[in-house]
Amino acid sequence: MVLSATGLVSFRLLTSENPSTIAANIALAFPEAYGTNVNVLIATGLILFIVTFLVNALARWIVSRRAEFSGAN
Repeated sequence: MVLSATGLVSFRLLTSENPSTIAANIALAFPEAYGTNVNVLIATGLILFIVTFLVNALARWIVSRRAEFSGAN
């Protein structure tokens, strides 16, 4: 899932029209990147990290909140 079969890179990362994941876009574009494009790919990786962190933090909060009411320890 990390590397897509297509080499198509789209600026619409979060739409259904894009056949690749954000991680695949970073991995496929990084070897040819130079200058500002490297900074854009690193910023995209940082955004991916932040989104992943927020989703995991939200999931942990929901699970810990449910654990209080379930009675199971």
